[in-house]
Amino acid sequence: MFVITYFNILFVALFFVNVTSTANVKNERKITGKVVVVTGGTKGVGYAIADNFLKNGAKAGILLGTNVTEGERAERKLNSKYGKNKAEYIECDITTDLDTVSKRILKKYRYVDILVNSETIADEYKPRSIILINTVGTIEWSTRFFNSMRKDNGRGKGGAIINVASVAAHNIDPTYVTYRASKFAVLAFSQSLGHLYNYNISGVRVITLCPGPTDTPLVYKVYSLYDLDLVKKIIKYYNFAKIQSPDNVGRGAVEVFRNAESGTSWDIADDKPPVESANTINIVPFEEIDDDENTHAQKENNADNSNDECPLISTEVAL
Repeated sequence: MFVITYFNILFVALFFVNVTSTANVKNERKITGKVVVVTGGTKGVGYAIADNFLKNGAKAGILLGTNVTEGERAERKLNSKYGKNKAEYIECDITTDLDTVSKRILKKYRYVDILVNSETIADEYKPRSIILINTVGTIEWSTRFFNSMRKDNGRGKGGAIINVASVAAHNIDPTYVTYRASKFAVLAFSQSLGHLYNYNISGVRVITLCPGPTDTPLVYKVYSLYDLDLVKKIIKYYNFAKIQSPDNVGRGAVEVFRNAESGTSWDIADDKPPVESANTINIVPFEEIDDDENTHAQKENNADNSNDECPLISTEVAL
């Protein structure tokens, strides 16, 4: 009788532990009533992410960016869609304003449930700025809010961080060399910080979102920065069906927040839902892709007109 009672008690205890754990997971993946901070949230992908979280019931969306005109316009637009004070724009340079802005946010909202790092530049003439904004900014903001969210310090209640990398972080080709390096770093950092070992201790999920070509100014720069021959090869190799809308990335961010495990990476392209990344690095064999008729003449011409400061970029752009 004692043995039966003991195992009955053990079964009931394990049942309630499982039910409680399941309920906690469901609650942490709810959007309703949560505060979302989006770096680079005033336009493009960042704005679309903030828009979709508010659409799905977020309590507040805080948009960070340096362009006041864009920021105030984004704030007005979102408040007109979702109600007064649902969105707030804060002027912020993520490379210098972390302390002041994070304290301001936490003082007003008391807690941040979701941080999305989407601030990105791709100006290959400014490699230091690329690394500071894309990589250092993402690392510093993630670390700050990870520590404010973590359960094991006795103050946090868990949360989620979504870092926007790029499909460029899965492929090595001759273009966007510093931008690519910055996104490789974001992916590695996010997967390491989001490792299940860290999640099980902290209760903070860290997820990476890797968009493919998206309808923002960034995607069109490739046509002006690089030779047409190379651009054609890029298009042929990657074979994306279309340039997706920022809104598709916004919807994808909501989907991975609801479904993704910590430490995972998700690709999103072609206006389709996100799919989990294969976690492989591909070295693109452009020499195996058929050249156009004028390829070799074009290459010789490029060699004669190289740019000493940034040799992979067309001299015409530098002028």
